[in-house]
Amino acid sequence: MNWHAIRAIYRFEIARTFRTLTQSIAAPVISTSLYFVVFGAAIGSRMGDIDGISYGAFIIPGLVMLSLLNESISNAAFGIYMPKWSGTIYELLSAPVSSMEVVMGYVGAAASKSVLLGLLILATARIFVPYSIAHPFWMLCFLLLTAVTFSLFGFIIGLWADNF
Repeated sequence: MNWHAIRAIYRFEIARTFRTLTQSIAAPVISTSLYFVVFGAAIGSRMGDIDGISYGAFIIPGLVMLSLLNESISNAAFGIYMPKWSGTIYELLSAPVSSMEVVMGYVGAAASKSVLLGLLILATARIFVPYSIAHPFWMLCFLLLTAVTFSLFGFIIGLWADNF
C-alpha cells in the first residue's frame, strides 16, 4: 500500500476545497441556513412541540443528511471527473499507484469534506434551533458511514460520466 500516494491525492483534493471555500463550504452552509429559517421559523412557529421536540429540532437531522449526501456525491464525482475532462488523469494513470489507492484518496477526501460540512451545518443549526444529541458517537458513525458510501457512489458516477 502506497500511503504517500493516498496522502498526496487526499491533500490535493482537500486543498481544492480550501481554494474554493465559498463554493465548497460557505454556499452549502448558507443554503441550509435558509432552510432552517424558512421551515424552522415559518412552519415551525405554527406547529407546537410533539413529545417535547420542536419542529425545528425535528428537521435538523434531515437537513444535515441532505447536505451530507449531496456533497459526498458531488465532491467525489467532480474530483475524479475533472481530471478526466481536462486530460490530467493520464498523470495519475502513469504513476505507480494502484486503483485501490486512487479510490481511497479521492473517496477519503470527499467523505472528510462531507463530514466536516455536516458538522458545520449542525453547529450552524444551533443558532436557529436549540437541540440536544442523545447519542453523539452513533451520530458520528452514521455520518461517516453515509459519507463514505455516497462518496463511493459519486466516484462511480464520476468515472462513468462522459460529459457535463
